[in-house]
Amino acid sequence: MYVAAMADAFAKDFEAQSLRTLYTKMKKTAKARFNCAKRLSSHQTYSLWSLSLFSTDLIGMTLISALNIRTNLSPPFYNLLQIMLALLVLVLSLLLSANNYSNRSEKMHRCALELNALCHEILPDCQTDREKPEVYKQTLDKYGNILNSYENHSNVDFDLVRIALSDDYPLRWYHRALIRVRYVFGFWLYLSLLILLVTSFAILLWPRHKALEGNEAKPPMSDSR
Repeated sequence: MYVAAMADAFAKDFEAQSLRTLYTKMKKTAKARFNCAKRLSSHQTYSLWSLSLFSTDLIGMTLISALNIRTNLSPPFYNLLQIMLALLVLVLSLLLSANNYSNRSEKMHRCALELNALCHEILPDCQTDREKPEVYKQTLDKYGNILNSYENHSNVDFDLVRIALSDDYPLRWYHRALIRVRYVFGFWLYLSLLILLVTSFAILLWPRHKALEGNEAKPPMSDSR
């Protein structure tokens, strides 16, 4: 019985080393790399939009001050809000530069294209039942070289592959929902910044109750005597 179990284990090992199995692995990895490239590209887009909106917000606050438009904040708090928004613009610029989303997305897309090309290269050999150890070894070396030349994708990128390949990965509906929530939650920062931007302008310009009009804050300018 022990010998039979060992034989089954070795049979699975040899089956896992088949060219078709390697083709399947490379195809899944290519899909994950495409997902990663798309995710990084989305981060780049949302970061640029956030930076542009906050810069426009600062210009708008400067115009409010220059045109003597009444706000709901006294000058000290108004100036403090401007400084905080300017710091956020600086932080966003540093994060955008440090993460280098655009370059990383391009590299991930290039990696996925190379893996796809390698899959198409061995596809004719996968259609035959005859084992080709030389082709398998050469392909495995090329596959390893490609993976070592680029950074790895995140777990959520491969989780999206699991959702797409429902036949290979039979997931429950709540597992699929959890994966999608995790993916969307990765962009929570941009939603928070948008809420902060809308809230800051609402605090500044939202009309107050008439009973408070007598105590209205002065425009954010120093009084001239």
